[in-house]
Amino acid sequence: MGTTAPAPSADTERKRKNMNAFEHFGPEHTLTLLFIMAAVSAGLVLSKKLSDVKAVALARILSFAALFGETLQDLLLIRDGGDIMGFLPLHLCNLGIFVNLAASFSHGKVRRFFSEISLLLIMPGAAGALLFPDWNYRPFWSYLPILCFLTHSLTVFIPLLLLVKKKVSVSASHFWYHMLFLLIVTPPVYFLDRMAGTNYMFLNYPPEGSPLQWIYGITGDKFYLLGLAVLVILILIAEYAVCFLARKIFSRR
Repeated sequence: MGTTAPAPSADTERKRKNMNAFEHFGPEHTLTLLFIMAAVSAGLVLSKKLSDVKAVALARILSFAALFGETLQDLLLIRDGGDIMGFLPLHLCNLGIFVNLAASFSHGKVRRFFSEISLLLIMPGAAGALLFPDWNYRPFWSYLPILCFLTHSLTVFIPLLLLVKKKVSVSASHFWYHMLFLLIVTPPVYFLDRMAGTNYMFLNYPPEGSPLQWIYGITGDKFYLLGLAVLVILILIAEYAVCFLARKIFSRR
């Protein structure tokens, strides 16, 4: 049986008080999404002409650019009086920055491990964040939305670049990659959330206005984590199914 949503977070309260906050899928947000889609598509088309060496070099440069953007964003937030405990790089998208660095600087099985995690586990989360940003409590043209849109767009583009250049070998037999990664990173993040009152990886409660609120409404607080786990597994199964079908279709051409 469902339950009511958790008490509003501090960011939610700021969002309600800030008349300059932008709405999900409002004019600015929608135009930004269209621009990101066009930029990513154009980048992938152009990347097909790059040699493997240049493509990997580009992935490395963009991974460092994402890390720089994330660091700059956090420094500016701390300068504005924010608590550093709220800006640690522990959301799944933030972890994706380091996953992309590992994928672009490694080789062989290690690259396959990190690149597949980036493509099928991290990238959907980054795309979801672009669609339902929780940084919309700030004015659209302020530094936080600009940097967040930039870093999340890079987190979407980098694994697609590696896929286009065939540096990712998607296989259902690699399903355990994601389970192992989550088993390593989730417990310490969960305990930090409980001890410090943070909400990294949205393990305590869903961000306002996101589809994760639907999960919370169905499962309630008691089974919220179980609902998240089931959602992740279902998304991964769907992605592997799509990849399998796409491989079958293109192999017949």
